[in-house]
Amino acid sequence: MMARRDQAEQPELAPARVRNGLFTFLSDKAIQHSAPFAVWLAEWPVAAAAHWQWGGSAVASAFLTLSAVGITGTTWWAGVEHGLKRQRLAMAVGTAAAASSWFAGAAIGGATTEWAVNSWLMGGFTISLAWAVKRSLRTTENTQASGSSAEKSLLEKIGLARAQARQPKVEPNKVTVPIELDRGAQTHDDAAKAAKGLAGVVGVPESAVRWEKDPEDAGRGQYVIVPEDMLKEPTPWPGPSCPGGSIADAPIPVGIYEDGPTCAIWFNGDEDAGRNAQHYQVMGMTGAGKSQGGRVALVDLMTRRDVALWLLDPSKGQQTFGPILPGADWAALSMSECQAVIGVLPNVITARANELGKHGFDQWTAEAGASLNMPYMVVWFEEVAKLFRDGVDLAPIAQEARSAGISLVFSLQRSSHTSMDTDVRANIGGAGVFGTNSATDTGFALSDDTIDAGARPEAWKNNKPGYSYWEAAGLDEERFATPTRTYLLDKGEAAQVVAQFGPVRAPDAGPVTAAAAGPKYANRKRYDSAEQAAAEQPVEAATGDPDLNAEDMALHATDPEYADLHVDIDRPLPPVPEGMDVPLPQPSGSGREMSREGALQELEDVLNEFVDKGRLEFGPKDMTPHLARIGKSASWVRKEFRSLEARGVLSTTDEAGIYRINVAQPV
Repeated sequence: MMARRDQAEQPELAPARVRNGLFTFLSDKAIQHSAPFAVWLAEWPVAAAAHWQWGGSAVASAFLTLSAVGITGTTWWAGVEHGLKRQRLAMAVGTAAAASSWFAGAAIGGATTEWAVNSWLMGGFTISLAWAVKRSLRTTENTQASGSSAEKSLLEKIGLARAQARQPKVEPNKVTVPIELDRGAQTHDDAAKAAKGLAGVVGVPESAVRWEKDPEDAGRGQYVIVPEDMLKEPTPWPGPSCPGGSIADAPIPVGIYEDGPTCAIWFNGDEDAGRNAQHYQVMGMTGAGKSQGGRVALVDLMTRRDVALWLLDPSKGQQTFGPILPGADWAALSMSECQAVIGVLPNVITARANELGKHGFDQWTAEAGASLNMPYMVVWFEEVAKLFRDGVDLAPIAQEARSAGISLVFSLQRSSHTSMDTDVRANIGGAGVFGTNSATDTGFALSDDTIDAGARPEAWKNNKPGYSYWEAAGLDEERFATPTRTYLLDKGEAAQVVAQFGPVRAPDAGPVTAAAAGPKYANRKRYDSAEQAAAEQPVEAATGDPDLNAEDMALHATDPEYADLHVDIDRPLPPVPEGMDVPLPQPSGSGREMSREGALQELEDVLNEFVDKGRLEFGPKDMTPHLARIGKSASWVRKEFRSLEARGVLSTTDEAGIYRINVAQPV
């Protein structure tokens, strides 16, 4: 019963607390400004008492008159000595002269006379009110001065001593602070580097502070601070963005920015908007969420009426695309199938470009797609690094595909030159970068401006799946460095949506594309479900990467691209077919494994040849052709690299698996 009574009384106590708090606030303010009024009210009774005591005394009259003059002069001297501003000094001297003169006159002539009472009531109240107003204004000035001083101190701490902070804009979970840099001495680069220091001073993660340039003024910009991570909880996929519409009608949403707006990317070009069709690379280390993010984009594409999707994965088979395979016009889930798709793409590009040009179209448009029965094509390469390692040349395709209404998407863990052809990378205009292993990896995909503005996916690694930065034509450039989290879309819902929009999607890539692709396209496999794909998946895709053995993996072991590959070294070898038991020659040609000394000499000779050719940096693909000559396994060579590194002959670089030779003469 006691608990219930307390609960019942609690609402009645709340208004009382509000009233008490308001009374306390008002009383504090009244006390702060009461001093002038207290002096005014006390002066009349004191003057009346003085008149009663000394009203008829000539000596007292002379003394009071001289006191009034002395008080006024002393006030002036003290104000000058303390450096008061001219207006404040004049007000203080005027108040001292008026108050002391009135007191002397009232004490001599009487405080109850008409002139004394009226002047005290009107003049005294007016002067007291003026001082109260002055005090209020001075408090505001002090607060502003204190804030300005604090801002200057903070900017000094982060290395921007002479920069000036303007009035900040405070929004829910977002503070924007305009900054004017010290022109001629500070640049945008200085401000971007200082963002880390500002994060430390404010007490937020480094990724919560970013510098945004003023595109029209090299001396101005703003710090954007997001104190709380609003992306902690994933946002469920809201559903198709433009169901049944054209790919040209609306961009493809992939997730939300940290402050709430949707991040949506374009694939097709738009001449009126000044936007070209573009390719993308989707990069992130294992476990960073790039496959989930890719699924979100693909499912939305599968709800548009004029898109044909060709999906390639030479490594994981149907693992990534499984639930959405029915939405693919062509799914290649093995190395041989991927090579078949890549083999027909040049003819497809030429045929589509010729058809568009013949009908007066400079690029693919929704009108062209409808009139020519030519859906826009998105060719999505999952685990594309394997294709590049296998020697597949995608550069000509990347250079020419966009004009034919084809966008390429390359998904991989790191797009270093050992994993992606640099000519291909140069033709990629868009990027979605999830958590990376290092700042070096980040630089393979994001522009320098975006990184300078505070984009640091290496801070996430794979601890925050779905967190990403998106950079592409059609996005607001100021948001390139704004963290995004991709929508959460489970495989079951994805499969349902793909099945639901089956009647909406284009049935195939169109007659022009089909004719150019020839029999390989006509005989392609179409999957109705992930289960069918698993049952029909070729052996080479289901059993992993046939082109990598344990020794190759040992040589590549420092490359994160191989982090998800596993080799069972205890697995028994299959029996050798009859007639195939042929002894292989030894690498050294001597009939036995080369001695350690001989192998070291060969390894040093190889390194010397690299130096002679001016190749001071090398990687696994450069060393693999020489393994037979060295006469040792790749794992042995890798161990010797560590020994040479300890001796100072070699050193590691920022790129995983790449070594630098530290000498310019034979080793």
